[in-house]
Amino acid sequence: MNQPPILHLLNKRQHVMAYDTEDIPEKQLIEDLLWKAWKVTPSKNNFMPYHCNVLGPDKVKEKHSIWKKSQQNKKEINEHNIEDHKEEGYNKYFDHLSTAPYLLVFTQRLCEANDFYRKSIQEGDYYEQMHEHEIDSMMRTTTVEIGMWMANLSAFALEKGLNTSTIGCFPYQPFFAKNPKNTWADLPWVKYPVLLLGSIGKAKQYRRESMTELEKKDDKKPEPEEIIKWI
Repeated sequence: MNQPPILHLLNKRQHVMAYDTEDIPEKQLIEDLLWKAWKVTPSKNNFMPYHCNVLGPDKVKEKHSIWKKSQQNKKEINEHNIEDHKEEGYNKYFDHLSTAPYLLVFTQRLCEANDFYRKSIQEGDYYEQMHEHEIDSMMRTTTVEIGMWMANLSAFALEKGLNTSTIGCFPYQPFFAKNPKNTWADLPWVKYPVLLLGSIGKAKQYRRESMTELEKKDDKKPEPEEIIKWI
């Protein structure tokens, strides 16, 4: 039975363990894919309360910093152990962060109303996306929207023979944190919380390629009837 084209395309998506650092997609192609994702991704009130910060091939230092944050977030190990790539605690599944030619850092942002909602504000309506003290409470809605953006980007990338991955294993820093230490201070463009990391490029190795046949068999989703519940 032939699969519908969209299902056939999306079934090609796999989590990337490492990207090809020699075969770098052209910046113009990535710009086009990002524009398409922006174009089709819906947003509550059309605010899009996030930034998609793009780290290109030249941002090696910044990518390494983010890779290191994810490693340290996974397990408390010192910088020497991380650099060695040998000590217990090193996670090879995070290497797509440091090898990705293009790394996407999604952060929250404060919004301005468009003309339509500006009129409703004058009539007394309130939009949390425009107020800094609402930053942390907006996380749920904003993260859902970013997830839709990445799902759309993944499909557009697959059409062009490229791959994407996402990761949520990094230190989450609430804007109004009780602990004033800012774990993202070395990246001055990170003003508001980081909500998701995405990557795009040409895969060198997929996650499942590093697994044994037994591991592949064991590493599976729950059955659909466990997830989909008709009420």
